[in-house]
Amino acid sequence: MNYIHSENIHNTSSANLIIPIVNQIINPDSVLDIGCGIGTWLSVFKEYGVNEVLGVDGDYVSKSLLSKYLSEEEFISHDLNIPLNLNRKFDLALCLEVAEHISEKSSEVLVKTLINHSDIILFSAAIPGQGGQHHVNEKWPEYWQKLFLIQDFYFYDIIRPQVWNDERIEFWYKQNIFLVVRKGVYVKEFNLSSPLSIVHPDLLFFKNNELLKAHEKLGNIFSGNESLKFYFSLLKKRFFKIIKN
Repeated sequence: MNYIHSENIHNTSSANLIIPIVNQIINPDSVLDIGCGIGTWLSVFKEYGVNEVLGVDGDYVSKSLLSKYLSEEEFISHDLNIPLNLNRKFDLALCLEVAEHISEKSSEVLVKTLINHSDIILFSAAIPGQGGQHHVNEKWPEYWQKLFLIQDFYFYDIIRPQVWNDERIEFWYKQNIFLVVRKGVYVKEFNLSSPLSIVHPDLLFFKNNELLKAHEKLGNIFSGNESLKFYFSLLKKRFFKIIKN
């Protein structure tokens, strides 16, 4: 996978608002981030006094961007489709908007990597139709809930009710974020009342705008309002497709 990180999207704004809520519930001293990207979430945990952080992600992560948030010792390059065992536990593991980027056949591998390293996981994964860069494994939360449940880990909807209406937070976190906790581990403020699969209005608004833009573009094409260069490129693509077939 060749994923491109941008600080316009991969920044600390959502983390700055969600992590204080997490700390009220867990207050971790060590945090592991599986699929850490450029390390923005871990950098915020460090600002809140977490003594030990470690990020794991592929070798495609920009080293120049990564160095802004994590030291070399705080990052491990690893293919998330492959099992990982660091032979130690962390107070908290993160896996935020990562699972949709790995192959479906590696879903269980990712889950086992997470549960091997912490009894408490902050988990968020894109739902079907959410869209995004290299989204190959979009699933409803119940899919992940089932995989975790096999390992005696339970989903708790503690974070979403507190951030749902906060316009400063990216919709994918507001929509998809859960605490996943090993059976028998006590975490205060458990809440099981909410349904797992819900769509945030911000996503609906975004998709509706995309549809309107596509409809407008299609109208311009059929009415002849596009440039000659555009129509020539369509004919060229069609020509080569016919030859190829």
